[in-house]
Amino acid sequence: MPPELHLRPDRLHDHARSASGLAEELHAALRGAPAGFDVERLQGVVGAAVHELAELSAALRAAAAAGLDADAHVSAVLVRLRDALDQQ
Repeated sequence: MPPELHLRPDRLHDHARSASGLAEELHAALRGAPAGFDVERLQGVVGAAVHELAELSAALRAAAAAGLDADAHVSAVLVRLRDALDQQ
């Protein structure tokens, strides 16, 4: 399939991994919060951010899967079209 038609699901997977990594880093940063910080408030903010990152990661993975399916479908259509044109 021509590269300009490829949806690049591999890049979506990379972004999903990045979002997951950021969520893990936020959790780790919260565990290492210095004394004196309002940890309870910080937990709420970090928890919300982690939740959003998890949702983003899931959406990116779903988009990557849909991209793979779409790439496969377009590729199959192009093969059928090429074969039909070759028969003419």
